[in-house]
Amino acid sequence: MNKELEILTDIPNMIILKLSDTSIVEIYGEKRLKKLKGKHLKELFAPEQYILLQYLLQGEKEHVVVDWEGKSYEVSAQNTILYLYDITKYNSIESQLKESLDDLISKKEELQAIFDLAANGISLLNRNGYFVYANKFFQQMMGYTMEELYSESCISLSSPEYAEPSQKAVEKAIRYGSIEKFRKICITKSGKRLNASMSLAYLESRDEIIMITSDITEDIEYQDKLKKQVEIEVSKRAEQYEILCHQSRLAAMGEMIDSIAHQWKQPLNTLGIIVQGLGHFSKQKDIDHKLLREIEDEIMEKVNYMSQTIDDFSTFFRTSKQKELFNVSKSIEEALRLIEVQLKTHRIVVETAVETGTDLEILGYQNEFRQVILNMVHNAMMAITENQRGGMIKISIKSHRNNLHIVVLDNGGGIPREIMPKIFDPYFTTKEKGSGIGLYMSKVIIETHMGGLLAVKNRDDGAQFTIMLPQEK
Repeated sequence: MNKELEILTDIPNMIILKLSDTSIVEIYGEKRLKKLKGKHLKELFAPEQYILLQYLLQGEKEHVVVDWEGKSYEVSAQNTILYLYDITKYNSIESQLKESLDDLISKKEELQAIFDLAANGISLLNRNGYFVYANKFFQQMMGYTMEELYSESCISLSSPEYAEPSQKAVEKAIRYGSIEKFRKICITKSGKRLNASMSLAYLESRDEIIMITSDITEDIEYQDKLKKQVEIEVSKRAEQYEILCHQSRLAAMGEMIDSIAHQWKQPLNTLGIIVQGLGHFSKQKDIDHKLLREIEDEIMEKVNYMSQTIDDFSTFFRTSKQKELFNVSKSIEEALRLIEVQLKTHRIVVETAVETGTDLEILGYQNEFRQVILNMVHNAMMAITENQRGGMIKISIKSHRNNLHIVVLDNGGGIPREIMPKIFDPYFTTKEKGSGIGLYMSKVIIETHMGGLLAVKNRDDGAQFTIMLPQEK
């Protein structure tokens, strides 16, 4: 027996105590403990530890764990021999493992709480799209319990038209690692159609897919409602714009009728004098046919002038439907011709200057542009006549950085500082019979229709309007 115990002495971390009754006869395993030979167990172990050893020696327990000499031992017995195996390191490892396990359990509980409190549906799918896990938000959103979801997939919960796209989304997530903001319609347990936005990410180490689902039904309904409201508002604005355009045309028409009256006044007077002369001429016995032809030529000249005037005004009132290339200088001349008689009547001189090398071609709406020029010149004329007799309007044209600049400058006294911010507002006017839409429509035409810029400032003793139009290359 002693030889066998000596062999066991070589086992690491093992101590063998051979007893006689409860006293130590021999010690194997650690030489430093030889001095304990002859000692009673009761002297060596604390009372509670000694009681455990007694249970062991009496066969009431197969093994016990005791603390001795600052270490922990697992003790087993065979007859009067105690085998003590040092488990201190294992206890330390076990304690650490227990702490790690407790920490993992705590982290799991935290993550579970986060998942369940998340404001989105979070679920875990296998590679075939079947549910492995779903948080409470997803369960409530879809109306399924977790037990019911185990037999469902993200494909089976899709509306029929989205079944195939959903299958492809799962395949793409596995192939490319993720897919974001995939939109589809899901069917809840109650049959309700739910607009959803989904993002999928493939977890290669687990061969599973994590899916985050957002219910965007209310967002889409709000967007549809907002879209309808915008359409209604655009329709209202378009209607208001059409009314403003109509009013602008009517106002311009009134001014043009006044211009026609001025344009026709002189030729009509001339025709009246000629007609009276013809009555006197017809009483003569010998008719001078050469003089008659001269009278006929003069009558036709006046008639043609009046006819050309009507053509000019008729062209002015046609709305341009498509953008076209036109010569800005020529359009300005045509606009000025419409009120040249009124300008002469008020002794207002108009000077037009074009910078050398200026490209005068512009892509835009020619008739609307003429309307803007006519409106500015007419306003300048009215400002001059209110403050003085006679005046000057200067129109200059030049190119600058792929833009055409048209400047209209008058000497009519300028615009009062307090009303300067309001002059482009609709229906704002300082004239007794003004409509207040001329400058507003001019700004709309230049900036909205032709993509340019219309600005105003006071300069010297008058107002300066600047039009800037882009020249497409």
